[in-house]
Parts: sequence; C-alpha cells; structure tokens
Amino acid sequence: MTVLAACVLGLYAALAGALLPGRLARAHWPQRAPGLALTAWFGLAATFTVAVALTAYHLALAGPRAHAHGLLALFEPGARAAGAEGPAVLVPIVLAAAWPLTRIAAATRRARRDRAEHLDLLTLAGRADPALGAVLLDHPAPVAYCLHRGPVVISSGTVARLTDGQLRAVIAHERAHLAGRHHLLLALGAGLADAFRRLPLGRALRAQVAPLLEMLADDRAARGCRPEDLAAAMCEVGSLRPSPATLPAGGGARTLLRMRRLLRPAPRLRPAARLVTVALIALGPLVPYLLTCGPTPG
Repeated sequence: MTVLAACVLGLYAALAGALLPGRLARAHWPQRAPGLALTAWFGLAATFTVAVALTAYHLALAGPRAHAHGLLALFEPGARAAGAEGPAVLVPIVLAAAWPLTRIAAATRRARRDRAEHLDLLTLAGRADPALGAVLLDHPAPVAYCLHRGPVVISSGTVARLTDGQLRAVIAHERAHLAGRHHLLLALGAGLADAFRRLPLGRALRAQVAPLLEMLADDRAARGCRPEDLAAAMCEVGSLRPSPATLPAGGGARTLLRMRRLLRPAPRLRPAARLVTVALIALGPLVPYLLTCGPTPG
C-alpha cells in the first residue's frame, strides 16, 4: 500500500508540476482575472509541494502499520509505542517543505539588498519632487518604475514626453504596485520559480507572475484615470527595468496585451466561474492527503 500511495502521489505531483502549468499559461481567463490567476499559480505550487512531501513520506514508511491511517497514525497513542520510526518519517516532509521556503527567503534577501543598493544610487542621481510625489531623475530616457516599498522614480524624459493625464496614470500605476505590496508576491514567485526551476512549473512561474502583477496594477490605476492615458503612456515610457530591485515591467508582446486589455476590456469572469476556480485552488493542496492519508475503514 505504501508503494501504491507513493505512485499515486507521484502522478499527482507530475500533473501539478509538469502538465497543468502549460495549460494554465495558455488559458485566456487569467487576463480577465489576474488576481485570481496569481492565486491559481501559487496554489499550484503549494499543491506540487504537498504532493512531493507526501510522496517522500510514503516512500520513507517502514511498514504497513504506519500506513494504516496515514499521517493521522503518527498522532495516535499506539503509534508512538509501536516504534521510533514515527518522527523519522517526518524528515522527508520537512525537507520537501523547507526547500521552497529557503528559496523564497533567499529571493526576499536579494530584493532587499538590491533595493538598498538602488536607493544609494538614487541619493546621488535623483531628487525628490513634491509635485510629482516621486523621485525625479535628470535623464532624457523615458523611465518610470518603483522600488520595493517605494519610492516611485520618474525621469525628466518621461515628464517631458507625457501629458498631465498620462503622467498621472503612470504614477498611479506605480503606486498601485506599492499599495498592493506586489514586491512580496514578486519575491514569492521568484523563490518558487527558483525552487522548481528545472520543472515546467518553475519556468511558468518565472514567466507569469510579473505580467499578472502588471495587469493588477493597470486595473487599479485605471479606476482613477483614463485607460487611454495609461495605454498611451505605455507606448512612450517603454519597458525599462533598471534593477532587480524595481517592480516588474512589461515588454513587447506583454505591453501590447496590457494595452489591449485597457482599451478593449473583456467581460469579467462570472461569479460562478470565480467560485469554482477558488474551490479548485483551495482543494488542490488537500487532494494528496485525501487520496492517501485519510482514515481507512476497519
């Protein structure tokens, strides 16, 4: 039974780590609900992690007794008396869960270090502009971005090229990143992508998280400004990303997609579709446990 459980869980992990990422990346509905799509990507990573951890757990089990009630057996009074292997079989679970957590922590540290270095450069090259509520760089290239936890940075070239409405739209977009704490989601996505970098899941996370964050910021900014101004500003500002410390920037086809979303918004997902999607995301990490670790009759 232990080998069978490990096989079932291994297939489920392969589904979450190799097959579903491609399907989700090719889907069109994430453009209509980027926040929900981000939740789906992180839920898929959680599902894969749980499936791998439980696969390792079942492979580490020494005998049929420990598998009689799955993980629940480790907390039964008789389990501790039957042998000392109980705590030992938890080691694979701890290791499988610790690996993505360590990569997320490393990505967070990198982001903090890069932000500190970039702030040092801004003190030399930029000056605070109270009228803009941003740091102004004296440079002709059109640049607009924000650092994790601020500030918003605008170049003099951007100010010269944009109309007042377009400039307000760009600043609103960058402030939307800050208000949504998108740097945390970016670090989470970067850490998970690094942890699973050899899998389709890791490559898809690296490619999908940043564009979805841009769409979220677009949607929030468009509530307080004209979508046409924000779309026009995208053409002028471009997609420069001066440092890893900056929040994500779009580019090329991604920018065209964002402009199309703003100028020709698609209908929002129906409440029923949202409910089903949320239910699937929530149940995903629980399925491995329900498949192999639930109580068995008798």
